[in-house]
Amino acid sequence: MLKFVKRPSRTVYDYIIIGSGSAGSTLAARLATDSLKRVLLVEAGPSDRNIFIQMPAGLGIPLVQERYNWKLFAEKEDFAVSEAGVYMPRGRVLGGSSSVNGMNWVRGNRADYDRWSDSGLCNWSYAHCLPYFKRSERYEYGDPVYRGHSGPTKVVKTEVTNPLFQSFLKASGEYGLDLNPDHNAARQAGAHETQRNVAGGLRHSSSQAYLYDQPPRANLDILLETRCTNIEFSGSDAVRIHFSRRGEAFHVDVAGEAILSAGAIHSPQLLMLSGIGNADMLTQQGIAMQQHLPGVGENLHDHPAWCFDYAATNPRDSLASSLGRFGRLKLGAEWLLRKRGLGISNHFEVGAFMCLLDDGTLPDVQLECIAMRGDFSHKGIKIDPGYQCFASVQRPTSRGRLWINSADPSAAPKFRFNYLSTDYDRAVAIAAVRGNRELFQQPAWDGRLSRELSGCDELDSDREIMQWLYTHIESNYHPCGTCCMGIDDKAVTDGEGRVHGFNNLRVVDASIIPSIPTGNLNAVVIMLAEKIADNILGLPPLAPEHPTIDAS
Repeated sequence: MLKFVKRPSRTVYDYIIIGSGSAGSTLAARLATDSLKRVLLVEAGPSDRNIFIQMPAGLGIPLVQERYNWKLFAEKEDFAVSEAGVYMPRGRVLGGSSSVNGMNWVRGNRADYDRWSDSGLCNWSYAHCLPYFKRSERYEYGDPVYRGHSGPTKVVKTEVTNPLFQSFLKASGEYGLDLNPDHNAARQAGAHETQRNVAGGLRHSSSQAYLYDQPPRANLDILLETRCTNIEFSGSDAVRIHFSRRGEAFHVDVAGEAILSAGAIHSPQLLMLSGIGNADMLTQQGIAMQQHLPGVGENLHDHPAWCFDYAATNPRDSLASSLGRFGRLKLGAEWLLRKRGLGISNHFEVGAFMCLLDDGTLPDVQLECIAMRGDFSHKGIKIDPGYQCFASVQRPTSRGRLWINSADPSAAPKFRFNYLSTDYDRAVAIAAVRGNRELFQQPAWDGRLSRELSGCDELDSDREIMQWLYTHIESNYHPCGTCCMGIDDKAVTDGEGRVHGFNNLRVVDASIIPSIPTGNLNAVVIMLAEKIADNILGLPPLAPEHPTIDAS
């Protein structure tokens, strides 16, 4: 059993990990394998033992519940009509965002990591990352050259039985996209059946895979519903971490390392609250300066996304027909009693990676599809018959920033993405509209779907399309880069997550990603944590692997 504590059982720990998400749970499990070290894992939110977190089909419900979700909003974009910025749910629960995400298992493209290496992070090439991707996963049917067969995270391929999903795969072929049997192996481009981290009908979050499913560790304490307020230093050493739990303030001393794994929004905020960041901004907030690191909060980026909405000609083709009141009761009963039926699906069963720009050799657009029209917003959930295709810009070059305007730890940080602020991003977004339109005009859709409901099918010029893009932009919930690892003046950490200027302070989560990979981030962040855990433990890194097949 996991060792949950209401107060730390010790006054000092060797490793204190702030945040229990994809990185934090992974680090806690790996670092606790050293039985001589004492590990404290701290999570701001509650337990993840909730039916709607555990059941894959319930994924939309935690996204609208404040109990499990920070429910953040970005600042308004310059082009936005609405005063509200894009919605940015972040997991505030054991398992972090891996407990509330869509469970799509994507490892990115080989070129993503070679680009990291080319920027000066020589130990982050694809060859260096591949063995850690393999160590993290258990995908029984994959090519062992590329895929792991015995790792903690169980990955399965969807069973595509819905006629609308089948039409998508057929239409993709008519459009010119090959069916890719494994987009996490030799080649990424093409249409695919989705892979998801689900085991035995349960969401296989990082907390499930790395904590619950592993042998119990007496040296690992887990402290829930506890917020880190700041880190105390003596010179270049982190010596004490301050916390607040249910109105009570306390602290724990650091014997070894303090590790921030609070995510791309909260890790930079914690650095700033602790006096690490842009000196001018911290002075304005009355925060005592520890280290001027102007890159803290910079380099914020994300996959901007758009939802293309279609009504089903025959409503029974849509999964929504199975989600009425009686259908939901049946779904829940089948899942509770037998872990079977629609309850084991994350609803995303097909997708594609598309190369749309004329000179493109790498996918620049990702498509993710569900066989219903679902509105999973901060206001609630609304489901109608139909089909949705989410298109997102991959490897965007637009960059935003994150900052604080209060020294109060409970005040949410401010952030803005500056979406579509470069020619490249705008070109890819326009191509995504045109490419999606062409794919959904293929013969495989005849008699199945209406025209696109938001009116983008009627748009002609690039200017009209851009206006539609500005009006309908959403986030794909993949913020990263705000504590970027690197060697330039804006880098916050080195290639092992160590914060520049400090001896025992690291950041290990999506915030250290220098440039966003092609695809979803959960698998990527777990890989990061697996790799850096070896460095923390003083273990030799896994040997680089060099598959000879082109992975573009």
